[in-house]
Amino acid sequence: MRRQSQWLIASLLLLLAAAPAYAQRITASIRGTVTDQSNAVVAGATVTVRNEATGLTRTTRTNSSGNYSFDELPVGSYRIDVSFSGFKSAAKSGIVVNVADVRAADMQLSTGDVAETVSVEASALAVKTVGAEIAGVVNGEQVRELPLNGRNFMQLTLLQPGVTANEGMNMVNKGLAGGSDISVSGGSTTSNLWLVDGADNVDHGSNRTILVYPSVDAIEEFKIQRNNYGAEFGQAGGAQVNLVTRGGTNTFHGSGYYYVRRDGLNSKDYFLAKAGQDKAPLKFDDFGATLGGPVIKDKLQFFFSWEKNKDDKSSVRSGFVPTAAERAGDFSGSRLAGCTPQIPVDPLTGQPFPGNRIPANRLNPAGLAYAKLYQLPNNTPSSGCNNYTAAVPSPVVWSQYNARVDWTVTNSTRLMVRYTQDAWKAQNTILWGDSATSVVGSDWDQPGKSLVAQLNNNIGSKMTNSLTYSYSANKITASRTGDSALVDQINSLIPTLFPASIKERGGQAQPATWGVGPYGNLWNQSPWVNNQDLNVLKDDFSAVFGRHFFKAGALVSSNAKNEEVNNTSQESVFFGGSAGFIGPSGFVPGLGSGNPLADLLLNGTAYSMSEFKTNTKVQQRWKDLEFYIADSYKVAPRVTADFGLRFSHMQPPYMANDAMGNFVLASVNPALGNSPCNGLQYPPGTNPCAALGLAGGSDGPNRQLVPTKLLWLAPRLGVAWDVYGNGKMAIRGGIGRFYQRDRVSPGLGVGTNPPFSGQASIVRTLNSNAVVSGNPAPAFGSAGNALEQIAANSNYWQWNVAVERELMRNMTLEVAYVGSKGLDLFGQTNLNEVLPQNRVAYAQTGNAALRPLNGIEGIGDSNVALWQHNRSSIYHSLQTAFVSRWGHGSQVSLAYTWSKLTANTGVANADGPGLSGHNAYTDSTQPNLDRARGGNDRTHVFAGSIILALPTLEGKSPFVRNVFGDWELTAIVQAGTGYPLTVATGGVPGLSGNGSTPSGTGSGGNLTRPLLVAGQPCHISGADPAQWLNPAAWTLNGYVLGTNGTAGRSICNGPGSFETDASIYKNIKVGGRVKLQLRAEVYNIFNRTNFLGNSVTNGGSDISFYNAGNVVFDTPTGKTATKIISATPAGNFGQLTAASDPRTAQLGIRLIF
Repeated sequence: MRRQSQWLIASLLLLLAAAPAYAQRITASIRGTVTDQSNAVVAGATVTVRNEATGLTRTTRTNSSGNYSFDELPVGSYRIDVSFSGFKSAAKSGIVVNVADVRAADMQLSTGDVAETVSVEASALAVKTVGAEIAGVVNGEQVRELPLNGRNFMQLTLLQPGVTANEGMNMVNKGLAGGSDISVSGGSTTSNLWLVDGADNVDHGSNRTILVYPSVDAIEEFKIQRNNYGAEFGQAGGAQVNLVTRGGTNTFHGSGYYYVRRDGLNSKDYFLAKAGQDKAPLKFDDFGATLGGPVIKDKLQFFFSWEKNKDDKSSVRSGFVPTAAERAGDFSGSRLAGCTPQIPVDPLTGQPFPGNRIPANRLNPAGLAYAKLYQLPNNTPSSGCNNYTAAVPSPVVWSQYNARVDWTVTNSTRLMVRYTQDAWKAQNTILWGDSATSVVGSDWDQPGKSLVAQLNNNIGSKMTNSLTYSYSANKITASRTGDSALVDQINSLIPTLFPASIKERGGQAQPATWGVGPYGNLWNQSPWVNNQDLNVLKDDFSAVFGRHFFKAGALVSSNAKNEEVNNTSQESVFFGGSAGFIGPSGFVPGLGSGNPLADLLLNGTAYSMSEFKTNTKVQQRWKDLEFYIADSYKVAPRVTADFGLRFSHMQPPYMANDAMGNFVLASVNPALGNSPCNGLQYPPGTNPCAALGLAGGSDGPNRQLVPTKLLWLAPRLGVAWDVYGNGKMAIRGGIGRFYQRDRVSPGLGVGTNPPFSGQASIVRTLNSNAVVSGNPAPAFGSAGNALEQIAANSNYWQWNVAVERELMRNMTLEVAYVGSKGLDLFGQTNLNEVLPQNRVAYAQTGNAALRPLNGIEGIGDSNVALWQHNRSSIYHSLQTAFVSRWGHGSQVSLAYTWSKLTANTGVANADGPGLSGHNAYTDSTQPNLDRARGGNDRTHVFAGSIILALPTLEGKSPFVRNVFGDWELTAIVQAGTGYPLTVATGGVPGLSGNGSTPSGTGSGGNLTRPLLVAGQPCHISGADPAQWLNPAAWTLNGYVLGTNGTAGRSICNGPGSFETDASIYKNIKVGGRVKLQLRAEVYNIFNRTNFLGNSVTNGGSDISFYNAGNVVFDTPTGKTATKIISATPAGNFGQLTAASDPRTAQLGIRLIF
């Protein structure tokens, strides 16, 4: 901590010495040229700007080119006054500036008495005639008036062109259950920067969750900068989402509100109705208040908000589970065809048990207890295998308070301070792999904090400086919920190899498995802790010199993230499939009952088990230093050119305690044999291997263990042409390069490499520590993670050409071609991938000796994930945006996008160590196999919103006014084509090796594709709309072992979506400035079932084609086969298992003044 503080202080001194600095702007600029009636520039004119709500006032004079500029203005509505001797004064009011805007406000003077003023009212909407960015603003009225399910501002990001969310992203939830998985103009979901008043609001472990969710009643507005923004913006390769909170004004204003939702107002979920289950219970209550106003008029204002909501909801969960009789060893009951495993046989005799029941004296108490982790069936499916479907209570409580103070210290100095505190608690929720069919779940807690202080100074009449400090933090905690007594019983029956006293969590977690046959995983994340702290200092300087509007800036940050790397259950026993059976003559590998559940229940079944000595906690630290210069040059009265260059030093993370080791293939020394340190590099001077008596280990290039580059250079160029010179039509275009702060999660794995994560892998029975095979002594783990040895950073080129036109006053249309190219994007390669010449033999035998790194201790048959910046993407789109405002708050916005995204990486949300099917190559020798439509590619996307304020009927009778006047109608409509789907083989019984896949790469079943059947469509329509994929379109019949399947990535679409949310409000004037608003909101008003394509059985981004029985090879056994003759897909293959929410209603009441 002391080292971080010293680094931050030193950087502050550097910034102050350098003066010109940087900011992610939360303010805006007004600039213009003053001319006379002959269009000659007027130099020396006095120009005054005044905020019409707060009274903030600044004055400057035009320079020799007639130009003026007011920078670092808070968002809001302004009035400009211009005076010069010999001319009438000119005034323009209602000049609305949004966050990060540069609004042109040219003024023309006419001859006359200076005491006479010519006043005009500016349009609320203005064509952008400066800069080449593609951006859109969501204003405060939209934030507070549009129907938002869950009152989450995140939903409003989808109202902009070029924006898509990960399929199934829940816009209702906040915290970890919400996420910020949006792709903007072809960028990955992890390439965006989310800012609140300029403060970094991103959890950089994954780059896909945010720290605080500002209450919608505390938001002034936010802007999504979607493409080619200026050099003053950094840290992102995708979009900048720049949110500004509300501040106080010179009048007191506030609100109190209460919203309620109940299941009685809702429709039933499609799958609950199909299973004959009751409607999901729902009890949602949201209440809060705001208050803002002056402490000293024109000098000091405040704003405070508080909100709390409690969602006593249920989540619909479904899956295939064993019956109560089967859990007790009785397999004599009815079976689900194509789903239930075969009737077990006695491993000792090869014959069925008497009556298909395992005798009581043959049952293992540990297995009996473990099987109780499964829920019991509650329905008989008419199709598919899911015999358990339930609405499980999963209440969520979220609260927040937010306080902001704005102080105009002097006419040239302004200070803003804002603090936000979030609290998010989710009970019995499914996150990060937790089983949907288990009686044990997890409770999650995530408090978030955001503090920002900004000091703005005018330096003379031509220069402005802004200094900002921000602190952002969160802490994520998972704890066990559900049947804790059962977990304690299981832990007492399934002993750990290492004593609980030396473990991080004392053996609190349950033993885990990836599943018992077809019944799914029994995995639980809790207990687990992860926290992050971000300290950012930044400064921004701007000045006007003639026709040049100059900017320069810098950013420095010091950041920390502490995280438990492994799932805590891995401190307990983690067991995979059955390794064999112990009979009277000893252990027989591969022997079993043929039924995975019966194997679990039988005394004598031996499993391959692993156990960590203790959970590893990594202490990641990283620092960033960036600076930039930029110039907006008025080439001609109607043409502006923007030039910028951003310099970035974004340091890869290191460990505070230097407990990290990177596996480098070039450092492997054959002479060291199987030493676990062979090939590993450590921070210079810290090699821990020698102290443990282990050979190998060497110094890495630096403390981060990866080469770094001093500076990344990101040029930005743009041109804007005010076609008619009156601000009614503009043509803009530009290109730029954008480097992002990569997520730090890939570095977690190097904290688990040897010798930091002691682990034992043995074969044993559930209820005994007696070792059947393997070494019970703690090994030092295996080198399962590697970082590349070149200096690289994810980045994007962005470009656009746009035409914007004012159709009439306060009505604009923008049509733009928008493109981007992602370079050096994160992806994975399996360093221990089986070489092509050995793949047939590996698929047949699973012989670990066929792996290239088998000789190194601990690696053997495991995968080694090498994180590399070697992926790319390309995006082309037509983006259109129509905006119109009229009357008293009425407005409409329409957005349409036609696009194509191509990439050779997945959705980029694989966060932790290990090999992932989303980001790993199918075959590293043929990388182009994975080049296909990106995971968030949606060809057509439409979004529209409307706020319609009906007449107040002032002047009518009280009865007419109160009954028929002042109604408000609002709606959001969203529609789009389906997301891409990819089918994988899954594991194939009879084959060997990691994943049991026919390709023989050893990388796993989600990285092997089946064969594509010519002439068969991906999608079929039938009596059951949930049967989405056509099972006949894929096959394993004729699959030649050791080759890659012909079915490519993303060759099919999931179902499209269409949803309309609508609301009606009645405003009742109580007296004076006080009004009462009654609200009724309905989400998915037409109750359309929007199926989630990524819920296809065994889905995610990769859908397992094969998990049924009866595979036939060209020889009697897969051990000698070269081809699959026939294989039957799973009975539930291609079936959709989830949908977005059905029709939901919300009632509300607000008191506003």
